[in-house]
Amino acid sequence: MIVDAHAHVWKADPKYPNPAVTTMSPASDVPLDLLRQYMDEHGVGRTVLVQPMFPGEDNSLVADAARAEPGRYAAVAVVDPRKPDLLEYWVRERGCRGLRLRPKFAGEADLFEHDPLWERAARLGIVISVLANLSHVPAIARRAERFPGVPLIVDHLAHPDVAAGVGSPDFQALLALARLPNVSVKPTGFYYYSKTGYPYDDCGDFFRAVYDRFGPDRLIWGSDFPHVLLKTDYGRSLNLFESRYPWLAKGEREKILGGNAERLYFTLPRPT
Repeated sequence: MIVDAHAHVWKADPKYPNPAVTTMSPASDVPLDLLRQYMDEHGVGRTVLVQPMFPGEDNSLVADAARAEPGRYAAVAVVDPRKPDLLEYWVRERGCRGLRLRPKFAGEADLFEHDPLWERAARLGIVISVLANLSHVPAIARRAERFPGVPLIVDHLAHPDVAAGVGSPDFQALLALARLPNVSVKPTGFYYYSKTGYPYDDCGDFFRAVYDRFGPDRLIWGSDFPHVLLKTDYGRSLNLFESRYPWLAKGEREKILGGNAERLYFTLPRPT
């Protein structure tokens, strides 16, 4: 089964203060039904719905979608790190399976290492995904070491500097996270840092490097829907791993495109 581990849906919010920070405008709806059409067209069986930035901490849309079809959707919530009780609510009462922390955003980096939230996440048995830059990798390492039972996923390879190359100290620090068995990475969002455009040939060495260090069991694909629609294409994003990396074995590709995310978000026991 193919699992899209990184997609967003939302209702329009014309009052969002800075639409320029997103690829798709928050002033327009991105409905679940549109995502479903792309899933059906491309044979994607399950999707992880990640709370987007502009609804704040009201995770109702993604939580309700996952509760209505738990076999098809899982929800990843956003909460104020200073309010771990909110995480308890969204997980136990509303069924969310993950938490997203965003040290990449101004004002959120200082809260990333707030212990009570991580302690609550550990007790709840959920997955934490991290939207970060490479400068945040040391903090990610500290969290992963302190909470080895919490599965942790680094989104979009922490936005590497392609011009600096795979050998840059910052990217080498990301690769060093592979020593921590609870850390996985998403080799996704290449259009955020590629200098060449699709098919992102300048990102090939970065993908090979994380494959060599993390292995196929800790690489996780996600479409980045709906942003991917304006940047490249949903199908192109999905087919990239077969068309550009033919050295991947079929079983390895199946893990990256589904099996790993299915294990983390749909197979692990739900909190009781």
